[in-house]
Formats: sequence, structure tokens, C-alpha cells
Amino acid sequence: MYSRIVSLNAELGPSRSTEPTSLTLPKKGKEEDLNVSFHGIAWINLSPLLYPGVTRVKGAALLQPYVESEVAERYPNQNKKIARSSTVSGDDLIQKDGASGALQRTGSGGSRRGVSSAKKIKESKKALKDMTDTLDVAEAKNNDANVYLEARSYIVIEIKLDKPLVPKRKPEDLAAKVAEFIPARDPMAKKSCGADEAVEEYHKRIGEVANLILNEYRQKFGLSDAIVSNDEMVRQKKELIYDLNAQGKYFTFKEQLKQVVVKIVREKFFKTSAFQSEEELHSFLSELYVFLVEEMNRGVSKVFTLQDTTPQPPSVLSEENLVHFAREAELNQNYELAARYYQERLAMNNANEEAWFAYGCFSLLIRNVSKAGECFKECLAINQQHINGLILYGVVCMLEERFDVAETFFEDATCVNPQSYQAWTALGLFYDSMDNDIGAEMAFIEANKCFDSKTSVFLTCAEEFLKLHVYNLVEMALSHELLTTPKTLSQKYYMLLAQLNMAKGDLCTAEINVRQATTIDHTNPEAWALLGHVTYLGSNIKSARDNYERAMSYQTLPNNCHAIRLRLASIYVQLQEFQLAKETFLLACRDTPSCLTWLGVGISCYRLEELNEAEQALSEANILNNIDPEVWGYLSLVCLKTNRKLEAEQSYKYALRVGLQDPDLLTEIKSVQQTVGFGDASF
Repeated sequence: MYSRIVSLNAELGPSRSTEPTSLTLPKKGKEEDLNVSFHGIAWINLSPLLYPGVTRVKGAALLQPYVESEVAERYPNQNKKIARSSTVSGDDLIQKDGASGALQRTGSGGSRRGVSSAKKIKESKKALKDMTDTLDVAEAKNNDANVYLEARSYIVIEIKLDKPLVPKRKPEDLAAKVAEFIPARDPMAKKSCGADEAVEEYHKRIGEVANLILNEYRQKFGLSDAIVSNDEMVRQKKELIYDLNAQGKYFTFKEQLKQVVVKIVREKFFKTSAFQSEEELHSFLSELYVFLVEEMNRGVSKVFTLQDTTPQPPSVLSEENLVHFAREAELNQNYELAARYYQERLAMNNANEEAWFAYGCFSLLIRNVSKAGECFKECLAINQQHINGLILYGVVCMLEERFDVAETFFEDATCVNPQSYQAWTALGLFYDSMDNDIGAEMAFIEANKCFDSKTSVFLTCAEEFLKLHVYNLVEMALSHELLTTPKTLSQKYYMLLAQLNMAKGDLCTAEINVRQATTIDHTNPEAWALLGHVTYLGSNIKSARDNYERAMSYQTLPNNCHAIRLRLASIYVQLQEFQLAKETFLLACRDTPSCLTWLGVGISCYRLEELNEAEQALSEANILNNIDPEVWGYLSLVCLKTNRKLEAEQSYKYALRVGLQDPDLLTEIKSVQQTVGFGDASF
């Protein structure tokens, strides 16, 4: 909001003043009042007083000629009333000292050192009225009042309130409100309950029991270096077992092992339900007995050997691998597989707030808002100061039209990190969506204070929100960028707009946006890579190939080369250019190997009749993901071509078990099976 602070008359004087004053001009040894006066006006933005918690504003305002049309434009219905209430005569502000004629400023209490006569005041007010009437008739002729502009006159205004017009919620109140919505959760202790941990505990208990039995043996038969015959060993064994049973120690040892064996059954064999038949029970017990005896021997060997044991290799899949594989699945729009990778990451450590946050962002990508809300709540329950979690849970509340709750979380994000321009921008965009212009203005001012870059804060936030799949905030941020710089839109703006439209599925508009970006700078590899993504999703694979190859031909490579190589290699496979596909997939394997990259190498080698290399690549893919149906399908083809009946049948069986549904691949496997005469146990 803009308020007119002062509208005044000033008498012409020989000096230039930076304050609105009423002047007298000495002439030929005596004072003479001039009747010529000018009507000035100053405007100051008082909207910060409506910001939450603000009690003081201070600023300088230029004095400008009073123009009635400007007042009418700002206050179309109240300009006359405002003109009367805000017009102050010069002698209301400053009076002459009666003795010396010096100028004196009005004191804080309203008293003056020199008081003019009532006659002077009356004449001055009459002159003011005449001047105002004249300006109302012909304000366009107020050219002489440009003296304010020529002199660059200004006034300094400071307004201080006893208490803010709009109260601001305290950070501790916001934190308490967030805790009310999402109670903090105590850190969960990590429990070792996996299969490897269960087996390791079994080895430990076996060692303890073995030491106890050894002590019993030594107490009964003593220590001897003599060689014991087999018959004597059998006799000692029977006596030891009899004594252990008679003393109840055998039962004690068995109970010590019972609990860990139950863990092995649950964690290693995944058996938690009742058996359906006696045959199934006996089969399971036989398998369990063999396993327990083998592991018992390993446990005993750890106790009685002096040699260092070889440490077990770490798990093939790390948390970083799972994140990378999930992003690959998202790129291929295989959202079911991506969800499985996110869930596996949570299974590794469900007390990891970043894992919950990433799963929530993925849920926003697939438009599952309720699931996203659950994930962000879990993230905030673990860490209530996770700033991105606060912002994105606020976004979820916006999408669910719980605006009061959304405001609480957005505000709390700005309290957790007052220097976060992302939090202030998100709060401003929220206020803007709620038509709270004052709040939006305040938040954007704070965002720009925290933002330390030459680029626009809206473009930067739009780029960051786009990575988090917060498309509503991206759209609002780009709209503000359009309103801020409508004539100088950058290439980055068009590229972000293209990515937004691509995420919405509007590929035609996205392609138009990218081509606008390429006209601004045709040497930017990111623009050509983005154009390749748009045309690839539009099934224009030849155009996508040209754009990808152009993007990769620049000296400076695009950021996400892995995605470009994956899609470019898949295009080569579709165009049956298998040598190029193999080389491109191998480049992807060199940088960031995954099941998908090794599968691509395996397919390319198989089509090139390089069966040994194909099998090696497919084996690598199978290690990284042993439930990928395509990997098992191509392994079956390789085994069929190399005349390995048993392996071909097993691979085909596993391919069907994990859900192979590619009709072309299934048809090819059936055809090769019929040619070689084996591969499917059903015929």
C-alpha cells in the first residue's frame, strides 16, 4: 500500500533545502514575504507495517509536484478527502523566529520558538486555499513546482509503533504447532534381525556351547596327550551325554540354541506360517537340519582354529546403489520398480529421514499425494527441523486444501532456517496463492535478502522445486518470473517451462519451449539434451537420436550424461545398430553400472552373436537385480544357443516366475525352444 505522507506549500527562497520548509527572502535590508508558493507531495510505501511483527519503518521520499490526476489514480474514490486531510501549510510545519528571521523546526511537542502573528497565519492559509483551487482547475500548468525535482528535494520519514499491527507467531509456538500435528519420535535403536545377523548369532552361541561342553569333558576325563582309540572315543561320548542329561545341562544347552534357531527359520527361510501337510514339514526339517549342521561346523571351526577367518564381503547393493537404480527406473517410467527400490532403501534403515523424504518426492511424481504426506510426516517425526520436509509437507497440505496447516509448516521452515531463500520463496508463493499480497511481498523481500546470486530467485527456486516434483510451486515461480521480466526472458526460463510441460505430459508445448531456448543460445548442450528427451518421449526416435548426439558432441558435456546414454543406446537397439548400442551401454557401465546398463550390453552382444560376452554382461545384471524378468529371459536364450538344457529351463522358469510379459521376447524364446527341442519343461 502506498500512502501520501505530506502535501505542502513552500515559498520560493534563494537556497535549496532537503526538508519541506517555508522560506523568506531578504531583500534590500528588510524581509519580504513572497506570495508565490508551490504544492508538493511525497509518497512512501507503508506496506511493511502490515508485515507480521514489524513495528518500525524508516525511509527517504522524494518531493514531487502535486498532480491531482496522480492522486485520483492512486485513490480513485477518496482523492478529495485525502487531499484535504494530507495538505499541510508551510507555517504548520515551520515558523519564523520573530527576532532574527531564522528558520526553526517544529519541536516534538508541537511548540515553536518564534510565534507569528495571527494575521500572518490567516494570510498564509488564504494563499494556500487560493493555490489549491488554482491547481484543481489547471494542474497541468504546475510546471514551476518542478523546483522539487530540479533540487532533488527529499524528506526522511520514520514511523514507530508501540506494537505491530499484525502480530507474528513466535518460533517456539510454530514448533509446538508442528509437534502437535507430527509428534517427534524417539530415535529407534538398530536391531540386528536380518538373515546374516541370525546366522552370526548362531555361530556365537555354538561357540559358547562348545566351550561349555569342552569344560565338562575335561572335568570328567581330564587332559591327556595320549592318542585315544575310536572305541574309547565312543565310550567317552556316551558317558558324557549321559551325565549331561542326568544333570539337566543338555536341556540347558538346547534352550540356549532354541531362540537363535527360531530366528534362522524366520529370517533365513522366511517360514512363519503353519505347514499344510506332513510331507512339507518333513521336507522343511530335512533342509533345516542340513543347514544347521553346516553352520554348526563353521561355528565350531571359528572357536578351535587359530587362523584368521576371511571377512564376509559387503552387500552388493548399497544405499547409493538403490537411489541410483530408483532414478533409472523413474527415467524409464517404470514406477513399480522405482517404488520397490525406495522401499528396499527404507528396509535397510527406516530411521533415515532422507530415505523417507526421497520416497515422498517420488510419491509426488506419481501423483500419490496421500502417500507423499505419510512419507513427509515420517521424515519430520524423525527430524522436526528437516527444512525441505517442512516445505513439502506444506505443499501437500496446499494440495489437500488444508491451508491453515500449510501456512504453519511454511512459516516454521522460515524459522528453522531464516537464511533459506527456498523457504521464504515457498512461503511467498503460498501467500500469493491465497491473495495475501502483503504477506507475499514481505516473503519475497526476505527471499531476495537471503539470495546471493545474479540470477533470479524465482528461476533458481523453480529449478530446485522441479527436482522435488513440486510442480504447483514451479508453475507459480515461473509465473512470477514472467511478470518480473516479461521482455528479457532467459534461456533458463524456457528450459524450465519445457520441463514443467513435459512433466505434465504436454509434449507439444514443451517442444515449442525448448526450441525457443535453442534460438537464444544454440551452443548450450543442455538445451539439445532436453529437446532429445522431449522428442524421445514423443516416440520420434530419429529426431531424439540427432539431438542426443548433438548434445554429446560439445566439448562441455551436459549434466545428466547417464540418462542421455541410456536413452541413446536404447534408440540404437531399436534401430538395430547394435555395435553403437554396445559401445554406448559400456560407457554408461563405466561411469555408473546398474542392472539396466549391463542388460543393455548383454542384449547388444547377444544380437551381435557374441554369446560369451552376452552371458557375462547378463550375469552382472543378474547380480545387481536378480528379479528382472528380461535378464532371465535373455539368459535363457543364451543357454538355448549354447546347448545347456538344464540352465535354459531354469532361466526360463525364473523369467516366468518374476513376471516376464514382453510379448516379443516371449515369442522369440518359444521359437528358439522349438528349434533346439528343449528349454521348456512343460513339453
